[in-house]
Amino acid sequence: MRLHRVVQIMIVASLLGLYEVATRMNWLDPFTFIPFSTMFTNMIGNLGNPEYVTNHFGITAMEILASFIGAMIFGIIFGIVLWRSDLAHHVLQPYLLLFYAIPFFALYPIFISILGIGPLPVIMIGLLFAMPAVISNTAIGFREIRKVLVKVGESCNLSFRQMLIHIYFPAAWPYIFTGVKLAAAYSIIGVIATEFILSSRGLGYTISYAYNNFDMNGMYGSVLLVIVIALLVNVVLGFIEARVYRRNM
Repeated sequence: MRLHRVVQIMIVASLLGLYEVATRMNWLDPFTFIPFSTMFTNMIGNLGNPEYVTNHFGITAMEILASFIGAMIFGIIFGIVLWRSDLAHHVLQPYLLLFYAIPFFALYPIFISILGIGPLPVIMIGLLFAMPAVISNTAIGFREIRKVLVKVGESCNLSFRQMLIHIYFPAAWPYIFTGVKLAAAYSIIGVIATEFILSSRGLGYTISYAYNNFDMNGMYGSVLLVIVIALLVNVVLGFIEARVYRRNM
């Protein structure tokens, strides 16, 4: 595993180094592309600005966290409902597969009229965009549990709550956690994309504003920060997954 990590880091470092050289040597259009070192400097400069941190980075972080937690909680609950009800599972599963074809971003005027202007519409769009992944994976995970495990729990006269804690969730957690990781990615995508068109604050807004005003340095600084957030979220979730995996071995 350590060798894999070293190779992965070397690949990323090589690509960034090649991009840095290409931009410094003007092999790429200097009006469109800026060096990675300049992106990083702009990102650090933005994080050193209290107004940027409070009105943009902080708002986006809060919206992503709220939409992710909501998608995880409601997704697991609805996934359990689909697992317990064969009728609901067979009726709703095709709609869940088609869920991402729904243009939620085009429906933002409806969310504004219902929820008003502010972070709540952004959170709701991010939540709705991320929740189907958790629902589907939770329902599949519970349905794939081996019957022998269920019989062991029943032979011990466990209640349904005890079965959930000691049998169902430990056996289904790989599927559930896959849905959780997808929900984290979809929450970031949903929130950032919605901020482009809906919000007057947040990282998505800063990227859109900088692009419309030909501020490439400001735009790439915010873009790099979004990438860093996504990487950190994946690292944290991967660490949690590895710890849970070792505990269940």
